[in-house]
Amino acid sequence: MKCPECSSSSVAIILWGYPDMESIKEKLDKKEIVLGGCCITEHDPKWECNKCNNRWGHRVDDELDSNNTNSFDFDQGFNLDEVYD
Repeated sequence: MKCPECSSSSVAIILWGYPDMESIKEKLDKKEIVLGGCCITEHDPKWECNKCNNRWGHRVDDELDSNNTNSFDFDQGFNLDEVYD
């Protein structure tokens, strides 16, 4: 995989959501993955260049690793006791 902007082969997959930081620390340190943020939309990019920070591609929901992300049930809302602990 190469960046379409600068042709660098130093590319990371973007991890969206709330990851378990302990389980991804090594990959973060190696720049194999980068954090995309907690807000997930239908238009999130899949890849980021470690050289020029270009983002491209399209994230696919079934690619999420259920061991590294926690799902959020929007029907249930936030438990404020957990949010402010």
